[in-house]
Amino acid sequence: MRLLLAYARLVERVLVRIGMAAGWLFVLNTLVICTDVVTRKFGFQIPGVGSTRLQELEWHLHMALFMLWIGAAYVRNAHVRIDLAVSRCTPRTRAWVELVCLLVFAVPYCLVLLNYGADFAWKSFVGGEGSESATGLPWRWIPKTLMEFGLLLLLAAVTAVLARLIVFLFGPRELADAARPPHAGP
Repeated sequence: MRLLLAYARLVERVLVRIGMAAGWLFVLNTLVICTDVVTRKFGFQIPGVGSTRLQELEWHLHMALFMLWIGAAYVRNAHVRIDLAVSRCTPRTRAWVELVCLLVFAVPYCLVLLNYGADFAWKSFVGGEGSESATGLPWRWIPKTLMEFGLLLLLAAVTAVLARLIVFLFGPRELADAARPPHAGP
């Protein structure tokens, strides 16, 4: 049980560090958006860049930011959660519901998307896929690969939460208290 809790803590630390480092993409994306707005407002185009490339770069950066933060958001319980069905339940009942939902929905979802997404990214790389726009960005495989990486981060987060839930539900009292999921309540 201690090993499961240590695993969960290690994964959580790694995911939060990745998420915090990816936070700098927000600053970069803001600069790209401002550059695009200003250059379009004044009718000035940066040679070789253009508004289409800047707009595509915006959504590439936004997607990268989201995918690199998704694992950290889940382990920190910062994701959207609608707990109407379990809001009045005991912490153990909430933990059981989360455990079952992770095993029935989250793990299969991640595995199916990882399986199909790998082929999706690989075909994009091999085919040299780029933007459909003549002035768009090349290398469409980069954001597709980042989507795969984000799903791996989400799967790691799910396994960390599963480890915590197992310790919380089945571990000794002192470890169960340390493994209490953030949404379990007092």
